[in-house]
Amino acid sequence: MLDFRRNLKYRVTKYYIRHFFQKRVMNDENGEVYETNELKSVLEKVSNKMISVRNIRIAMTFQFWLVVMAGYYILVAPLRNPPIWMTAVYWSFGLIVFIATSRRIWKKIEILTLEKRNVRTDIGITISWIIASILGWFIVPHLIEGNFFQKLAVALLSFISLAVFGMILVLLVTTKKFAKEMVPAVLAPTMIIPLVHLIENPIYFAGMGIVFGYSLTVLMYLYSALKVSENDQGID
Repeated sequence: MLDFRRNLKYRVTKYYIRHFFQKRVMNDENGEVYETNELKSVLEKVSNKMISVRNIRIAMTFQFWLVVMAGYYILVAPLRNPPIWMTAVYWSFGLIVFIATSRRIWKKIEILTLEKRNVRTDIGITISWIIASILGWFIVPHLIEGNFFQKLAVALLSFISLAVFGMILVLLVTTKKFAKEMVPAVLAPTMIIPLVHLIENPIYFAGMGIVFGYSLTVLMYLYSALKVSENDQGID
């Protein structure tokens, strides 16, 4: 069904472009000057639509993890010492749901924009998260002093900031574009690391710092998508 709709959309687009050039040839034969603004406008609208959908897709990714994190805090809030197995099961389940949801979202994006997933980008982002996991969870905690919860909070903040920073670098290399919308998701966790040792409950403090940065990133991506849509409609 997906291939059929994709091929149908491709044929319609191909027909429209062919019809445009046939019309242009006819006008040239009649000695008339035909403006290319029509085709340019169509291509710009298609490009803007792809950018807008891509921004919304990334915003949904960050928003998904906001929901997962909020659910985790709601789950463990009544517990004084939540067991490690509960945390591991919860986040593993969240990862499984994220992968399944991402596949469904990408199928819809392929239908809307005919855009296929960039394998290089996916591999690069996966590697960046692996490296961030090693640095954030295993190396950084051994470089600082503090109790168990303080080290855990710093590890969480370091892991998130390094992972998102790696995503920015990967996108810069593979797409030649700087993902400025992701900057808050890096800066917010990084800037509050020095404050962890001053907070009575460092784990919740770290979580709220990540939520703050991710929320700003979601807002910036949605604003970018809205701005592209406004430009597409010619709204000032």
